[in-house]
Amino acid sequence: MSKLSPQAQKIIKDYLVLPFPDHAISAPYFNNQRVKMRAALRVLIGKGSSQDIVEEAQIISLRDKIDLEKLNNTDLKKFLVEHNLGVDCSALAYYILDAENQARGLGLLKKQIIFTNAKNPFRKILAKLRPVENISVAVLADDKNSKIVTLDTIQAGDLIILWRTGKDHKLNHILIVHQVDGNKISYVHSFRWSKDGLYDHGVQQGTVTISDKSKSLAEQIWEEKNKIGEENETWRHVQLAEPVEIRRLNAF
Repeated sequence: MSKLSPQAQKIIKDYLVLPFPDHAISAPYFNNQRVKMRAALRVLIGKGSSQDIVEEAQIISLRDKIDLEKLNNTDLKKFLVEHNLGVDCSALAYYILDAENQARGLGLLKKQIIFTNAKNPFRKILAKLRPVENISVAVLADDKNSKIVTLDTIQAGDLIILWRTGKDHKLNHILIVHQVDGNKISYVHSFRWSKDGLYDHGVQQGTVTISDKSKSLAEQIWEEKNKIGEENETWRHVQLAEPVEIRRLNAF
């Protein structure tokens, strides 16, 4: 069995169940393409840690005189979504990989990532100072930062990259493999299914069961939210992707 370190697993746990007292909700999905606030605090652009999200929610609640402890799980999730507090897929991946990198004795991830989207010296300095704010699927999946690996060598910490997915083929998406046990791959990502509505989305887990090793990752059995096949919208995005890649950080 291959699985992430306890440190990286804690990052996942804290996004799946945000550290609010007496509540059990996941971090909502944040789509930065829809909210253009790149100069804002990282927590307001889908790049915050789980603790950032909780603390910002508490600050807003004090300002608006709302007692979060009196909200049920549904209303608290609604509160987060309506105040644009959530995490996008690449930031979630960054926090998990950074924890794993340090657990392996490799140091801070920001010291190893090359921000290929920074085209001038100022942007390069800014990216190093604000790594999470500048992380993206394209940066993590660039050959300077990661390499393509085959399905038969997949392990915890690998990235599943969906290039140009969605009905318009304009979405890049990333999932993080957190455990491989025999023929079952377990992953985590931040995503929104169309059937999730306005509020029932965010960080979630799923599995891929390898039913035929001669076939591609996309042709295996994907299960999420107890759904497989056409009912599984993550699987549908895998089918639409052009292409699907399994990658591993060069440091790993």
